[in-house]
Amino acid sequence: MTTNLIEIAVAEIKQLAVVEPKQASKKFELIANTMSDEQLVEVIENIDIVTLTQINSEHDISFPSIISELMTPERIRDIVCQQPLYWEEKIKNNAEELKQHTFDFLTYLIRTQDNEDKQAAILECIAEDPAGLFYLSIPFIEIYRGEQFADEDFYADTLHEEEEDLEEALSYTERQISEDAHGLGFDDPRSLLALIRQLAPQVEQAIKALIRNENSGWEGIISKFATELVMQAKEKNQATDEYAEVDDMFSFLD
Repeated sequence: MTTNLIEIAVAEIKQLAVVEPKQASKKFELIANTMSDEQLVEVIENIDIVTLTQINSEHDISFPSIISELMTPERIRDIVCQQPLYWEEKIKNNAEELKQHTFDFLTYLIRTQDNEDKQAAILECIAEDPAGLFYLSIPFIEIYRGEQFADEDFYADTLHEEEEDLEEALSYTERQISEDAHGLGFDDPRSLLALIRQLAPQVEQAIKALIRNENSGWEGIISKFATELVMQAKEKNQATDEYAEVDDMFSFLD
C-alpha cells in the first residue's frame, strides 16, 4: 500500500510539473502532511532531475521548501547543474541579473537546511562538479575581482585577508559577530560567502582560485561561466533520453 501511495504521489507531481511547476510544489507540500519524512524522501528519489529542477526553479525562494530540505546533497548538486537550462534570456544575458539569480537560488537551497553539517555537505558536493563550481562562483565574482570593496572595511578585513589566513574558517560565533557588525543579512552575498568560508573553507579556496585565474572583468567572467554552465548542462542531457525535450529548447546555442 505504501509503495502504491508513493507511486501515485510521484505520478501526480510529475504530471503537474509539466503543466504548472508551482502547483507541483504546492502538491508536494500537501503530500508532506500525510507522509513520513522517509516516504517523502522516497518520493523525491523517484522524481527525475528535470522535474525536480522545474519545481525548485519555480518555487517562491523567499520561503523554505520541504522538498529542498529533504533532498540529498547529490540531488541538490544535480539541480544546480541543471538549472541553467531554465534561465530566462533576460537573466542569462545580464551579468547583474545572473549574479543576483544564482545567489538567490543558492541561498534558497543552502540556507533552508536545518543543520550546518548538511549545508557543508551540499557545498562540497556542488563544488566537486566543474559546472557546480562555476555556479557557486558567480555570486562572488565581483567581490573577488576587487571591483566592489574599495571603500568597505568588511572586504578588506574579513573576506580578503592574506593567503595563509584564508585557510582557517571563521567560527560560527565570529561569523555572526562580523555579520552583525557590518549589518549583513541573508540577502547579502558577503554573508553567504562568510558561511561558505566557515563551513567549507576548501570550497571557498576553489571558488577564489577559479575566479582569480580569469583575466577579464567581472561581467566578462560571469558571461563566460554562464555559457560554460549551459553547455555542460546540455552535454549531460544529451546522454539521457528523458532530457531530450529540454535539450531541444536550447538547440540555438549549438
